Amino acid sequence: MINSRLLRNALCLAEHGNYARAAKAQNISQPTLTRSIQALEKALGETLFNRSHKGVTPTHAGEIMLKHADLISASSESMQEEIKRYQGILEGSISIGAGSYVSSALMPQAIVDFSQKHPEIELSISIDTWHDLPARLMEKEFDFLVIDSSGLELSPNFELIPLNQHQAFFICRPDHPLFNKTKLLASELAKFPLMMPVLPQRLQSLFQKLLFPEIQPAAAPGVFKHIICNDQALIKSTVQQSNNIAIATYGMVATELKAGLLKALPLKIARLCSNFNIIRRKGIASSPTARSFIQVLHEMDTQQSLAEIPLIASLGTEILV
Repeated sequence: MINSRLLRNALCLAEHGNYARAAKAQNISQPTLTRSIQALEKALGETLFNRSHKGVTPTHAGEIMLKHADLISASSESMQEEIKRYQGILEGSISIGAGSYVSSALMPQAIVDFSQKHPEIELSISIDTWHDLPARLMEKEFDFLVIDSSGLELSPNFELIPLNQHQAFFICRPDHPLFNKTKLLASELAKFPLMMPVLPQRLQSLFQKLLFPEIQPAAAPGVFKHIICNDQALIKSTVQQSNNIAIATYGMVATELKAGLLKALPLKIARLCSNFNIIRRKGIASSPTARSFIQVLHEMDTQQSLAEIPLIASLGTEILV
């Protein structure tokens, strides 16, 4: 087996093209470098460098050696860095792409918990529409995504890690006119603007059947008032100050519900639920820091599933659509 030190010395000699400069760069004497190159040539059975008045240049065999030496050196450095990351020695970073709903529901507490455990790790979170993020993942912008993937035709190059399903519900301000109804019908929601991000087709079809049950599927669809907005903070603020309504899961609005700023309408709609997934590039090993953040996400997801049970039970009997 060839000593990696001999390969590093050969790479340095090829870079500097001069024994004296290469020896200085490696912090060794010139005779030591010369003996190192001779030992490597003996091990491979080939002359690896030519000397001329222009300097030291690799032979054809030397070029082959250098190509593989570069790969071995890079692999060795990568191995050492990953081990150090695993041991928590190096600082690092994680880049995550997230959809509007899941970023509001799971990410805030996950970021807080992860940052407390790993204050040296830099986090970069990019919020975008669910249908634009996968292409950015393929361009290696992110370590992974956290999105509702139900409306996507995902590449076979992706690996999905499912999160729990969470029942979604309609929210509005506590003194909204809909609370004056003795028995609230889902179709009455169509009278008020619905604020939401761009929705997957499965939810668009669900709302069509929910808000306009009298219209046959083959007929022209009913038109409900809606405002497209990808910013959940803006949606919640607007809903608190108007007759607009919105859709949420418990994790997205737990703080506002407890403070009495928002209230859930007593409608439990079948199939109105999240389909959150963590998406990674298949065959690409996640870094230890990315795996640690994913673990935190799973913990937050489980906690929310337990915390939302009383509210979901209070919505009443499930309505089939």
